[in-house]
Amino acid sequence: MLKNSIHNVHLDLNAKRVTIPALALVQSQVTGASVILDAGFGTGAAQLLELGTSAHGAIRLEDITDDVNYLWMPDDFDNRFPLHIRYLWTSDYGTANGTATFTTLYKAFKAGDAIAIANTALTLTHGASTKVAATARALYWSKYGTIAPIATGANANQTFRNDTIAVAFNTVCSAVSGITIASDYVHLVAMQLVYTPRLTFGSNTRKARMLKDGLQANLELDVTNDL
Repeated sequence: MLKNSIHNVHLDLNAKRVTIPALALVQSQVTGASVILDAGFGTGAAQLLELGTSAHGAIRLEDITDDVNYLWMPDDFDNRFPLHIRYLWTSDYGTANGTATFTTLYKAFKAGDAIAIANTALTLTHGASTKVAATARALYWSKYGTIAPIATGANANQTFRNDTIAVAFNTVCSAVSGITIASDYVHLVAMQLVYTPRLTFGSNTRKARMLKDGLQANLELDVTNDL
């Protein structure tokens, strides 16, 4: 390590956002369905379909048991800080105040572990996200769910073990209000992972700042946000 070299601790970092479109979730399997991957390829309820005539696709969830799964390789994730997860979603429901609640499970793998469905609950669950416009197929972000570093044990103060090579996520829309999921549907457009990246060599680091969305991305979220 070079003397006077720059480390993460010297950098005022923006949180990294990795957005995974619905197409990338077409490795999904609806639990208990056929051996064909159902999201887009089979006859199961969770299928990749066009949103109306918009020319944009999303995974249509028709039941609170329909699930999608994703395997993430956290190459630049700084595991001393939380991982935040949220979903871009919509519905054919054309009235305001309908809500959708997403539930995420996760499972970390090291080399040699057998691949398996995610089965661990988040530290902070998502809570319900509300549809505020009386417009069918209007876009909304869900609330964030969080995996926080554990407090005790061999891997204390780490979100995942140092030897983690992949993290599986399992997602369902576990509850709706107002929205009739069997006919209005909940469409999963994208999944987003937000975290502190490790950009430099060495152990010194600092937590990245969470910024507002869109064109106000130069403004930090205030302390009352749901993270």
